[in-house]
Amino acid sequence: MSLSGPWTPANRLSLRVRLTVGYALIFSVCVLLGALGVYLSARGTLLHSLDTTLRETASVAQASVEAVNGQPRLAPEFQPAGDLSVELLSAGGATIQQVGVADHTAGLPLVPGLSSVADRRVLVRRLGTAQAGTGLSEDRLLLRLSRPSDTLTEVNETLGRLLALGSLLMILVACAAGYFLADRALRPVDEVARTADRIAQSGQYLERVTQAPGSDEMARLTGTVNRMLDRLSGTIEREKEFARIAAHELRTPLTTIKGRLDLALERPRDSETYRKTLSVMRSRVNALVRLSEGLLELARSDAPLNLVAVELGAAALSVAETQRDAFTLAGKRLELDVEESWVQAEMPGVQQVILNLLENALKYGGPLVRVRVSGGVLEIRDSGAGPEQTQWPRLLRPFERGAALQAIPGSGLGLALVSALTTRWSAELSPEWTETGFRIRLRWP
Repeated sequence: MSLSGPWTPANRLSLRVRLTVGYALIFSVCVLLGALGVYLSARGTLLHSLDTTLRETASVAQASVEAVNGQPRLAPEFQPAGDLSVELLSAGGATIQQVGVADHTAGLPLVPGLSSVADRRVLVRRLGTAQAGTGLSEDRLLLRLSRPSDTLTEVNETLGRLLALGSLLMILVACAAGYFLADRALRPVDEVARTADRIAQSGQYLERVTQAPGSDEMARLTGTVNRMLDRLSGTIEREKEFARIAAHELRTPLTTIKGRLDLALERPRDSETYRKTLSVMRSRVNALVRLSEGLLELARSDAPLNLVAVELGAAALSVAETQRDAFTLAGKRLELDVEESWVQAEMPGVQQVILNLLENALKYGGPLVRVRVSGGVLEIRDSGAGPEQTQWPRLLRPFERGAALQAIPGSGLGLALVSALTTRWSAELSPEWTETGFRIRLRWP
């Protein structure tokens, strides 16, 4: 029975009922087929036993045929047991001799073989070659044996009733047990649904589902839901913090621009003053643009993942070439040691990561910067001291900058974006402080 799909009247039933009905239908079919098989097998066994008795008695009776005064007769020693009836007949069906129970022998068939007539089982056998010394031609004789089958019929009927009642009882017990098991198995699902509804109604996203014990499907379901809620709550908290800090960071340059505009419009100014004011405002606007672009790139780090094969060396070369002139103007040297290296990532994101790391090295690093790519590892080394080791975790958060660096232009989003993207690709970002400088290593799994 389908548990999903288009709406049907069955979908109005609870999942417990549908599971129970489906289980009951399958179990009923199996039980009924099994009962039918038992009934047919028992009936066949009893009938085979009855037929075997008739055949064995017929063989004994055939061996007992003898000639008495030139007439075929059954030997006096032959006496059939129980309720058997044995008849020696002529080819035309006339009775020559009958022994055993004589009742209900009229109207029985003369066709050789086994058959059932009314409540009797009948075996007719045509006698074969003449016996030596008797002068009888047994080809003209028939041997007919019969036995009542009413006992067999009663046994079959009793067995059928017992199987029917037993099957019905088993189906009812199976339905009750199936509903109990379905109810017990779906309780964690109810708990998940109730918790999700409470969270949706109250907005208390810190609430969690009670963890189901063990390691079965329900335990995995509740664990997965709790991990999802953990991630959602973390995302919500980060977004709230991000929005608060972003509003603060945007407010400062906007307040500066507004103050400059108010001051310029307070009274008439000469053209040179206006030019200087506009130049300052343009630099502030450019800072706002860079801040907005950084925020946009950071927001994109939560987009659906689309990993492709990226040649890390080629990406490093292309980004380094765009920054070479900036390094030269700053009086710094940029060296490259690049090998072909393929990783699973996103090309725009890889280029952004390399660009941010090179810009940080350009702003805060020493006079020599080396870029090395080999075996799925990107390294950016510079001869500077790097940030304080205790400050590194803080620098990976948005809008955080190093101590005594506030005079250097920047938004504090570069390393935060690098951290977000590397986490997105399941790559490892690790810093290292050495005697010769500072190094950042980015390693793909």
